[in-house]
Amino acid sequence: MHIKLEKITKIYQTPYKELKVLENLGLEIKDKDMLTIFGKSGAGKSTLLSIIGGMDTPTSGRVIVDGVDLSNLKPDELADFRKKRIGYIFQSFNLLGNLKAVDNITLPVILDTDKDKKINRIMELAQEIGIKDRLGHLPGELSLGEQQRVAILRGIINSPEIILADEPTAHLDNENSLKIIEIFKKLNKEQGANVVLVTDHEGVASRFEKRFNLGE
Repeated sequence: MHIKLEKITKIYQTPYKELKVLENLGLEIKDKDMLTIFGKSGAGKSTLLSIIGGMDTPTSGRVIVDGVDLSNLKPDELADFRKKRIGYIFQSFNLLGNLKAVDNITLPVILDTDKDKKINRIMELAQEIGIKDRLGHLPGELSLGEQQRVAILRGIINSPEIILADEPTAHLDNENSLKIIEIFKKLNKEQGANVVLVTDHEGVASRFEKRFNLGE
């Protein structure tokens, strides 16, 4: 999966002024790359990640994935692209409070014909990262770290070609942070998934060979 960002600018309109978050940014993510986007809070990391995943649109510039300009896709085509090819792990988790953790994880594949295979695989990962025995609980009954791990499992259950992770280790201790990074590396190596991870933590960024510094 080859991703290229050309002259990306993102401007938000506020009641008082324009807020320019990204300006004339270029970035190339080659097939099977594992990349961290590093920068301080407010540098535009989350905005950039959303633009890469087609969940936000730039004010100007182009996002090209395997030769396809995302701006040329119809809404249903873009939605299909996100569902089938993108695994997005939100910083704010976005878990449904009335569903048990296991149901939050499996919801994206509940109508898929191969859902059993996907669920069995994700349960193995749940065991590996120490969350399997907590999956019968509602999100509100879990710690922030446990909620984060549930969000990560939901994001990768579809074996996406592109994994976009927004501060996925923010609420985890060092041991579990390392486990999560190793899982991303495993998905990158064994499935060839592109991994793009946003962080403001130098210790996390240092574990990636490729790094894009934002806001410097």
